[in-house]
Amino acid sequence: MQRMMITDFDGTLFRSDHTISETDLESLRQLGDQGVIRVIATGRNLYSFMRAAPANLPVDYLVFSTGVGIAHYPDPAANMIREMTLPHEACLYIKAVFDDFGFDYMVHGVMPDNHRFVYRRNTPKNSDFDTRLSFYEGLSRPITDSFSGPASQFLAIAHDARARELFVAVSKALTDFTVIRATSPFDGVSTWLEVFPKGVCKSEAVSFLADQCGILASCTMAVGNDYNDEDLLHWSGRGFVVGNAPDELKSFFPSVSDNDGCGVSEAIGLWVDAPA
Repeated sequence: MQRMMITDFDGTLFRSDHTISETDLESLRQLGDQGVIRVIATGRNLYSFMRAAPANLPVDYLVFSTGVGIAHYPDPAANMIREMTLPHEACLYIKAVFDDFGFDYMVHGVMPDNHRFVYRRNTPKNSDFDTRLSFYEGLSRPITDSFSGPASQFLAIAHDARARELFVAVSKALTDFTVIRATSPFDGVSTWLEVFPKGVCKSEAVSFLADQCGILASCTMAVGNDYNDEDLLHWSGRGFVVGNAPDELKSFFPSVSDNDGCGVSEAIGLWVDAPA
């Protein structure tokens, strides 16, 4: 029976030095030799992922922007399987909610331009927000009065100690959408609150892909490191977290070595060697 392995990227497969270990690359190659379908499920948009991914990355599919897009790899831009969008009216509603909360936020365009975005500052200082703007230098501009949709996602960057409470409050205010909490891959501290079309999340996207490939959830494994991986880890047949994951996630899922210690390879070994 065919199987599927899914890994998060930042903080899981991707090391602190912004590389992937040869050990983990070889583990992915061996899975391919065994006929296992290999998937990366990342919160990065396509532009950001392709900037970071090494040449000849041995995977078969890419789930990007937390499930907004699904594509064949290695040429995802030319081999899209599915794309999701927020329509104009939804964008106006989410914008009003974010402004009421006083967030600093970004609104990403739709494919193929979901790396371009407009943004609004509502606080005087937000270093993680500044870092992300510099990463996308030349690809963003401030929101104007003529703002309109559609969009692929909203992203608020909060450095408030009440991150969990903010997540709950935003989720209640935006019940017609998917709200996901993640830790910033830039400073490792700030909280990102991301809003997507209803149903968009890593587990939903991978479930769709598994159905297309004729693979049961029980025949999958997933490894992640952050809150935006939690739904995927619960959905998969076996879920693992790397050692650098929050303790809260380690209380739910078995832990392996951290992202700098080839945790992905360790998780693959535990899965492959487990009794059928």
